Amino acid sequence: MLKLLNVDIQMYKYLIDNANVIINAYDAKGHILIWNKAAEEATGYTKKEVIGNKDVFELLYPDDSYRKDVLKSIGTAFKDSYRNVEFTLTTKYGDKKRISWSTVLVKNKKGVAVGSFAVGIDVTLKNIIKERERESFRALLKSVRYHEDSKEHYEQLIQRLKEEVNQLCKELSQPPRY
Repeated sequence: MLKLLNVDIQMYKYLIDNANVIINAYDAKGHILIWNKAAEEATGYTKKEVIGNKDVFELLYPDDSYRKDVLKSIGTAFKDSYRNVEFTLTTKYGDKKRISWSTVLVKNKKGVAVGSFAVGIDVTLKNIIKERERESFRALLKSVRYHEDSKEHYEQLIQRLKEEVNQLCKELSQPPRY
């Protein structure tokens, strides 16, 4: 039985470590217990640099005010789970990455929170693409408005020309052309 349990544990460790999403586990005090390969790739920080490091949140969220907001939200994870909450972290190399987090609260048999699992998806590129789509749409809309304005301008110009031609026709005792 113990051998089967050990196989299951090894399988879960392998799955967590090789998942294509960031997976972190926290104890009840907010200390990081699990930091998978996707977390290492997204942040640049290795397991050894993160697990047991009480200053890890200062590294990931260097702005004091922003870090307080993040930690407040993480603290909420120990009351209720949440889904798709986005934070911008700073990588080891200074890059900013937008991560969408979902958490699951872990409780013991007595219903007391003993930790949580957090799953993060790097949505930085998706957000950049969305913003560029918005910018392209705004530029397209501006162009359409410009051309509509130009069309209206040209229509007014044509109407004035027709009126002038008709006026000349009248002065020359000719029937109006328009």
